[in-house]
Amino acid sequence: MRNRIGIIVGGVFAALALVVAASPASAAVNIHNATLVGSAAYPAANGKAKFSVDDGVRELEAQVEDVRPLAGQRVRFIVNGNLVGAATVNSFGDARLRRTGSVVPNVTTGSPIRVRTTTGVLVASGRFG
Repeated sequence: MRNRIGIIVGGVFAALALVVAASPASAAVNIHNATLVGSAAYPAANGKAKFSVDDGVRELEAQVEDVRPLAGQRVRFIVNGNLVGAATVNSFGDARLRRTGSVVPNVTTGSPIRVRTTTGVLVASGRFG
């Protein structure tokens, strides 16, 4: 009886080891970060952006902060000259954007990111490292 329980417990542990080994966790690769600095029109502006590729899917997370004069207005996030999306500046002066998929252009070291008002005024900019 004791031998049979030992065999069952050993079989359960072996099965768990196979399940864990068969499902590797995917990690994001090709990660680039950018620090955004304010423009002449919005010198207090700052922010950051992160680009990554996870399971072949491009992802961008970006935010601009300290632009309270733009509260309630939309700003556009532009990467490599391509509009990725727009976000509304909240009452604290912050706007955040998260996009995945084909709308996000490929990013390499030195790729520019710009945040502009809907009328084209530069709010903040930076380059991915």
